[in-house]
Amino acid sequence: MTGRSSGFTLLEVLVALALLGLLLVMLGQAVLVGTRTTAGYHRIVQAQLDIAPVEVALRHMIERMDPGVYPQPPTIRGTATALAFTTELPDFAAGGMMVADVRLEATGGLLLLWWTPHGRGVPFAAPPPPQRTVLLERISGLQLDYAPKGSGAAWRPDWSLPALPGLVRLRLVPAGHSWPPIVARPLREAAEE
Repeated sequence: MTGRSSGFTLLEVLVALALLGLLLVMLGQAVLVGTRTTAGYHRIVQAQLDIAPVEVALRHMIERMDPGVYPQPPTIRGTATALAFTTELPDFAAGGMMVADVRLEATGGLLLLWWTPHGRGVPFAAPPPPQRTVLLERISGLQLDYAPKGSGAAWRPDWSLPALPGLVRLRLVPAGHSWPPIVARPLREAAEE
């Protein structure tokens, strides 16, 4: 028997190796794309986890704005980039709530809350220095709008009226993503309607 020996020719082996190499390159690219997609998804989820407690805290503070005691109007002043008002904050030392004067602003890439305990009556000593709390990092800005009660969608860029606004809209501008605005209503003012 004089036939061909069984096996593969050199050309067949080279074609098989080229196809295998092409498949490995495609598989490597698919793994790379999957890894990048997973990392991007993780960043988005982490950003949402970072904002969730801050959103709850901001809503809590705005909903519990102090409406003032007659004849004194509420202490609230707002611009397009900062908001100062009196509200309730958790008092971890006493285990309850305390009334505090707060200022909310974004500066140096941070969302900052400055606060001091609110004093009523005649002060007998100098007020304590404001406490600084970083609410969120990697923030490139804070945009605030205010709507008077019963105005529908007539948003204003500042607030200096002697009453609480009907709504407050906060837009946190994070570095690299976008978050929906936070709209909150002072509940004490709503209870008077």
